[in-house]
Amino acid sequence: MINLLTKTLFIWVLLQTSLLSNDINIDTQIIQAQKSNKEVILYLHRIGCSYCNSMQEFTLEDDNVAQYLSENYEVIHINVSLKEKITYKNKQSGGICLAKKIGYDFYPSVLFLDSNADIKYASVGYKDETEFMVILAFVKSSSYKTMSLNEYKNKIGFKKNLDIEIVDPRKHAR
Repeated sequence: MINLLTKTLFIWVLLQTSLLSNDINIDTQIIQAQKSNKEVILYLHRIGCSYCNSMQEFTLEDDNVAQYLSENYEVIHINVSLKEKITYKNKQSGGICLAKKIGYDFYPSVLFLDSNADIKYASVGYKDETEFMVILAFVKSSSYKTMSLNEYKNKIGFKKNLDIEIVDPRKHAR
């Protein structure tokens, strides 16, 4: 009876562990994305990063960005703070180890992968939705192969409005 109970408990724990596992296989997701005629983006972020939170909330969840991403890209979210096993180029590691190994341990980082899982373009740091849409189009059009992002922005006439007046509400309080 105890032996049966022990086996049952062991099987239950094993099932719970596998069901709750959030392992990420980038290699498999690249193959699946290719079948859908999409490209793959790795979005590296971490818990407690205000820039990561803003990028998620304001940029990636923007309606236009979300629609463009769903039509053209498979986005793999990797929260490096979690204990996920990540398979990349047939090797397993954790998120922080992966980020260090590929040279992008600054968050948030958006990495565009080619069909061989190599990084073809990277965008590091917070980007608002307008600038991120430009980056998405820049990569999708393969313009990164022949020009810099700034050259591309000039070509398409992108001008970021830096003349916004920031008003401190405390100065106008009565």
